[in-house]
Amino acid sequence: MSNIKDGKFVYKNEDSMKKMQAFYDKTLASLDVPYSEDYFDTSFGKTHSLLVGNPEKPRICTIHGGNGITTLNLKLFLPLLQEYSIIAPDVIGMPGKSDPYRNISSRKDEYGLWIREVLDHYREERISFVVSSYSSAMFLSFARRYLERVQSALLLVPSGIAHGSILPMLGRIVLPFMKYYFRPSEKTLDEVLASMGGKGDPVWREFFDIMMSSYKMEMRPPREYKKQEMILFHAPLLIIASEKDIFFPAGRVFGKAGKIFAGPVTMVEIDSKHLPSDETMVAVCKRTKEFFEHT
Repeated sequence: MSNIKDGKFVYKNEDSMKKMQAFYDKTLASLDVPYSEDYFDTSFGKTHSLLVGNPEKPRICTIHGGNGITTLNLKLFLPLLQEYSIIAPDVIGMPGKSDPYRNISSRKDEYGLWIREVLDHYREERISFVVSSYSSAMFLSFARRYLERVQSALLLVPSGIAHGSILPMLGRIVLPFMKYYFRPSEKTLDEVLASMGGKGDPVWREFFDIMMSSYKMEMRPPREYKKQEMILFHAPLLIIASEKDIFFPAGRVFGKAGKIFAGPVTMVEIDSKHLPSDETMVAVCKRTKEFFEHT
């Protein structure tokens, strides 16, 4: 463990952390893909990261969403391994194997600094990204500072641009999350999966059970970026969103994206909750491969 422990320990206790990491190992093995792993120091603590797929193939970088986990993020983007190898770090202070202390601040715009240190570790000067949900705002924190290091990017159901109405989020997501932490029940878990997506998928169900009962979630929303902050960033973006997404509905995201990004933006709407199904992700990955081939 790193000596940087200023942030809050993000699990109920050590046993909860071990339970989450056992889930990580089990789901990583179930992906049945080649990988190597690294632990390295950053300014914000120790980072654990995977390099997944054939290391001879071109690299892209993915980052899991807020309160998410690398292995299930990779599950979404598995079809991309046909063409690419994937750098996939565990975000410090979130589920996974990086330091379990919340030391990186969205409000202070620090995620970009951490991403830069991850790419420096892999000696990647310029790379394409696939990010979703909270990690879209993490990516924008990087892109606005290190614009020359972004080849292109997929932003799936993205944060950092525009969000949905607060009251439905509170009633259907935030309050059930908090309720489950103190008193888990199948009914509450069903409510969350019905709003988020992943209903009927036993792996996502197991993850939400562990995450909501054992882990102190990051409830603060990621920051949103303004036109003047992104004015120098011109890399091509593929933004895929859904009007059924309770967090970042397509109409609001597309409307704002057209105003804040100076470079080329391709916008595609999908029919999905916040967490797309495996079938939807096959189509998303196909569209992403085509996009990367031409950028």
